[in-house]
Amino acid sequence: MNIHSKQSKKPSRNYQKSMRKSTVGVTSCRPSSQSPKLVDAHLPLVYNVPSTSAQFGTHHVTLRVVHLDDVLLHEHTERQRVKQLVERIQLDQLLKNPPIVVPHADKYILLDGATRVTALKQLGYPDVVVQVVDYAMPGLALETWNHLLMGLPVSEFLDALRQIQGLQIVSTTQDDAEDALNRRTSVATLVLPDGQVFSLRLIDAQTLTTQIDLLNQVVAAYEGRGELQRIAHADVLKLAQSKLAWNALVIFPRYQPGDIRALALNGHKLPTGITRHIIPGRAMRINIPVELLQSADSLEQKNAQLGEWMQAKLRERRVRYYHEPVFLFDE
Repeated sequence: MNIHSKQSKKPSRNYQKSMRKSTVGVTSCRPSSQSPKLVDAHLPLVYNVPSTSAQFGTHHVTLRVVHLDDVLLHEHTERQRVKQLVERIQLDQLLKNPPIVVPHADKYILLDGATRVTALKQLGYPDVVVQVVDYAMPGLALETWNHLLMGLPVSEFLDALRQIQGLQIVSTTQDDAEDALNRRTSVATLVLPDGQVFSLRLIDAQTLTTQIDLLNQVVAAYEGRGELQRIAHADVLKLAQSKLAWNALVIFPRYQPGDIRALALNGHKLPTGITRHIIPGRAMRINIPVELLQSADSLEQKNAQLGEWMQAKLRERRVRYYHEPVFLFDE
């Protein structure tokens, strides 16, 4: 299958324009025959800024075709979102944005894109185009979403929490609850609009995996029962001034990259919508035809096609880096 041969419904996605030869801006590294070819693009994507600027220098993007079974998830997915994406991929026949991974031995730990990976698996695709990043790269941060619950019967929620074995609901102060989260002696903090604070404490010392199992039970106690909004730690204090009619706020621990690696490698998953990776230099709108993913070509052949496509994109100056935050209205 030729990655350039796919005709999209939108003129801006016409891959025939990328058929011309180009050698600008891309280096390809051929490892041993046991590994797929790596496609590393060194992109001069700074506009209106001198390229010698330390802050806005050349950005490095790595796209790679890998086996889907080698991509390890650290979080669950939302069934409805997966279903919607399956339908969208079937309609567009494109992978618009690559999942983002960090390499680990011969596997890849997924940082962002669990819905995309799960949808592609359900569709039966053997491979996926991913963006490979370094967990230690400057600017990459791991943050936590909290869950703001609306339209939820709080008394029923508390009753459901009391049924979870190994969990104790302790009325406490915000400071003590935060300390328990930091020491990992609780799996979450529950805050009510009237100011009540409850720490969801572990009855016994627990490993990370058993803590996560308890946390999944906590989230299951309210999932699908009312409306849920994700809220960052920085916005929690603003709730008192907001006009939202909320019933409960669930605050989660701040996880570390080592936790994400351990969960992915052990096959355990956090509830959906908790981890938030801030990743500078995301590759967006690559719009790769899914024919590339389902073809019988080897990974090396697929990565060679991907490299040729990337070279053409760079030569035609169809790749642009935006340093400033932007709003997208076609997601």
